[in-house]
Amino acid sequence: MDNAIYTLCHVKRPVIYTRRDRGEPQMEKLTKRIDGLERTTRLLQQDVAVLTAQAEHIATKADIADLRTEQGLLHLELIGEIGQLERRVDNKFVQMERKFEARFENIDRKFDNIDRKFDNIDMRFDRLNDRLTWSIMVPAILAVLAWFVKVAVLKI
Repeated sequence: MDNAIYTLCHVKRPVIYTRRDRGEPQMEKLTKRIDGLERTTRLLQQDVAVLTAQAEHIATKADIADLRTEQGLLHLELIGEIGQLERRVDNKFVQMERKFEARFENIDRKFDNIDRKFDNIDMRFDRLNDRLTWSIMVPAILAVLAWFVKVAVLKI
């Protein structure tokens, strides 16, 4: 036996030996693949640089937690300010109500004074009416009755 490996009929030769003669040389293929990898690496470096630049502006969980805490504090502060504003507005309305009440009390007093004056005038008219009734009307009616009795009844 010459060589046991070559005597076997179904053993194939390695792939490297069969392809060596076909197509481009292996070194050119490897150079092209390396060039493609270098281009891809450059693109990846550019993408990484862009992402790194953008990463400075991206919020982290800690940043968001800080903002939520700040938002909560601002919310509480705003609620406090609104409460103070409501109290101030309520105080202003109370002051305005007191001023209006004081003015209306003054107006009520003036109307009371006017009512008293009208009552005094009404009393004077009542007294005048009484005087007129007793001093002029009663004697006039008595005079008319006396004349009627004299003319109609006694026929004098």
